[in-house]
Amino acid sequence: MSERSPAPGGLGLVETLVNTLDLETGADSLDTEEGRAPLGLTEDDVPAARELRESLRATLLAHAGHPPHRAVTPLGELLAAAPLVVAVDPADGSAALAP
Repeated sequence: MSERSPAPGGLGLVETLVNTLDLETGADSLDTEEGRAPLGLTEDDVPAARELRESLRATLLAHAGHPPHRAVTPLGELLAAAPLVVAVDPADGSAALAP
């Protein structure tokens, strides 16, 4: 059992995605409907989710001073292909980023 605190706020989603693959056993929870459910993913979403997961993993490893486990699409390239839109709430005028 890990003694680490869970990731704060919205980073919990990143932590959940990165931890869908058990590197020791090779078990990938994205292979099952139950494993995809917490992330709201369909079976069609799995290839892109795996690509994002591995890019996130490589970025996290680099941040900790470690090389990636394998070659991946750089995270910046993946994020550039997923633009965000500023959504404005007509009720109160608040703005938020929306995928």
